[in-house]
Parts: sequence; C-alpha cells; structure tokens
Amino acid sequence: MESWRIVRGLLFFSEQRVTSTWSDLAAFLAPVFLSFYAMAVLVQLPRTKLYRVALLPLVFWLSLRAGTCLDFSRGQPELRYFNKGLALAMFHVALRAATWTLANEPYVKRDHDRARSSNGIADKVNSKSLADNSNDIRSAMSNGCDLCYNLRGIGWNWSERTHIRSPTFKIESRLIFAVLSFGRSLLYMTIGDAMDLCVRAFAPQGSTAWSIFDPSLPPTRRYLQSTIITILVGFGGISVLEMVYSFSAATCVVLLQQHPSEWPPLFDKPWFATSLTTFWGRNWHQLFRDCFVGCGYKPLEGIFGRYAVIGAFLVSGVLHNVGMRGMGRGDALYIVGYFAMQGVGVALEKLWKRLTGRQVDGPLGCLWVWVWQSLWGNYLVDAWAQGGLIARSALFPVRPVSWAVNSAGLLANWGT
Repeated sequence: MESWRIVRGLLFFSEQRVTSTWSDLAAFLAPVFLSFYAMAVLVQLPRTKLYRVALLPLVFWLSLRAGTCLDFSRGQPELRYFNKGLALAMFHVALRAATWTLANEPYVKRDHDRARSSNGIADKVNSKSLADNSNDIRSAMSNGCDLCYNLRGIGWNWSERTHIRSPTFKIESRLIFAVLSFGRSLLYMTIGDAMDLCVRAFAPQGSTAWSIFDPSLPPTRRYLQSTIITILVGFGGISVLEMVYSFSAATCVVLLQQHPSEWPPLFDKPWFATSLTTFWGRNWHQLFRDCFVGCGYKPLEGIFGRYAVIGAFLVSGVLHNVGMRGMGRGDALYIVGYFAMQGVGVALEKLWKRLTGRQVDGPLGCLWVWVWQSLWGNYLVDAWAQGGLIARSALFPVRPVSWAVNSAGLLANWGT
C-alpha cells in the first residue's frame, strides 16, 4: 500500500478527490482537452500514425488523472452522479483516442447536407476522393473541435455504417427547433421524474444503497418487483439521456449556430426492437458505437469473426463500470456481466440465423428482446441501486411530478 501511495504521488494523483474550483478545472481538464484536440487534428492528416501512438499514453494518463482526482459532488452523496459523469467522460476520451490511434485512413469531414441517405445510414464515401479537402493542417484544426464532440460522426466518413434515425419533421428554422428541443427536454424531465418517483416507492427508507431484490418477499413476488423496477429504470434512463440531449441541441443551435440537421433523434423506438441485434445496432443510441467497435470488435474480428461482437459489449461493460467506480461503487460482475450477456445474446441470434437461415424478427423477436433485457437487466439495475445511483440521486434539476404529488400530500411515505 505504501508503494502504491508513492506511485500515486509520482503521477500527481491525490489520495482524496479535489473539490472542483476554477483553477482545479483548468489544471486537470485543460491538458486533457488540449491533448484530445491534438489527437483529433492528427487523425485527419495522412502519415501521422506514429505521432498518434506517441501521444496516446499522455492522453491516457491525463484522462485517468482528471477522472480520479476531481470531485464534482462537493462532498454531497446525492450529487455523486456528477463524478460518474466525469469518469465516463474521461474514459470515453481515452477510448476515442485509442480508436483514432488505430485508424488506418484519415478521417474526412464532408458536406453535411450529403452526409445521410434517406434511410438514416451514412452514404459511403471514398476518403481518397475527399483527401484534397482535408490534408492541410488548417482544415484539420478547423474541424478538430467538431470531431471531438461529434460522437456519432454526423458529416464524417468514419460513420458510414452508423444508423441514425431520420427526424419525423425536418425543421430548418433554428429558433423553432430550439424551442421544440427545449420543450422536449422539459417533457423528458417530467417523464424521468415520474419514473424515478415510482422507483422511490419501492426503495427502503433512509439508505443510500439498497437492493432491488427484497429478501422479505417470496421469490415470485421478489423477482416480479425487481423486474418492474428494472423496466422503470430503463425508461427513466432513456428519459435522462433524451433530456440532456434535447437541452444540448437547443443550446448548441442557439449559441453555436449549428444547423438542426446536426441534431437528429437520439433513439429509434428501442421498445419496438425485434431482435437484440437491431436493438443495439439501430434502436439504441449510437453515441459510443465507434469506440466499442474500434477497441472491442475490430481487434478480435480476425480471430472470432462476427462473434467478436462480444468484445464490443465487454468494452461497453468496462465503460459503465468505470462510471460507477467514479461514484465510489462498482460491481464488475453485474455491470460488465450484463453487457457481456448482451453480446452473447447477439451471438446467439447470429448462430440461430446460421442454423435455420432465418433472422430473429417479428412479435416473437420483440418478446425475446424484452425477456433477455429484463432477465439480465435485473442485475445491472441492482448494481446501480446498491451504488446509490437510482432513487437516491438528485438527477433532475426540476421535479414537476414530485412537486405536484407532494403538494397533494401523497408522498408522506415515499421518502422523497
């Protein structure tokens, strides 16, 4: 232990997280973003792989240092989810830097208006045909910031196989889009608050860490209740992501003058998915797809072929477990195990198609998705509950449903 403390000291890691001040944010996060931006510039230029390989350890170290040293919760347990967000962001920076390091062709930004086909799949573009527009350092520096925050690669050649749902209504006016996005953010905040309120009804009083498996109930009722909680948390999680995404869309369209087409829908009706393959490949958000494929799938593809998809899910599991470690809690068996079993489920669908010649689809496929997700989702949500993430965190800045119910005097026994 003494040697570990010495190593941490040499690496400038503190034993205790540092309460975030403006000077701390500058000291810890500015080097991360500068090195990350430098990597984004290099990946757009030809013959820079050696430089990227040399820069990668620095990005790893700076990200690890920021993710483990800063305290965004200010010592308040109900705000520890901010540290989870920080840990996720820093690990994602490291994953993207690794993905860019492994890239064999330069990333090229193309005309956004031609970036998507009508079915939501990026049109295939030959990088060589656009190389003249991206070989110079000025163009790479100009596009570097967009590459850093453009998680789905909208308008870039590297997102050719990423599915992005086309909006139901195409809105050209920035003002109208911003107003509607802000309204969507409020709507999803309300839905998320309602889901969280329902989960709180099951949570025991006075404990920041609890299990969704109530030992006082008989097995049938215990697992029925835990499954209900799991489904509520799933819809609540979607609401939180949609809330943040819609608010970010409104903000960026107004302040950065981005075009509404740069903010297409985040999800594509995941509750109607007819297979695990379509659930994760089309219906669920694709924010981290490039990292999971680049760091988990491609390195194993030569050995396991299409079944290397399990590697992508393992990377996803590690990412989510790192997030919980940022809160001071984590259960690798349950969290990584959940995502590993999603990979197993996708592999089973591929095996089914190989043996029968038929894809998993239709109503039975939808039932299969719900059963598989609910079964393994129980353990993921239990890890979150024991980590203090659900029904104990102040996730929503405004709680309209809680306020309305509380005003009606119905929350006396709900422990809000």
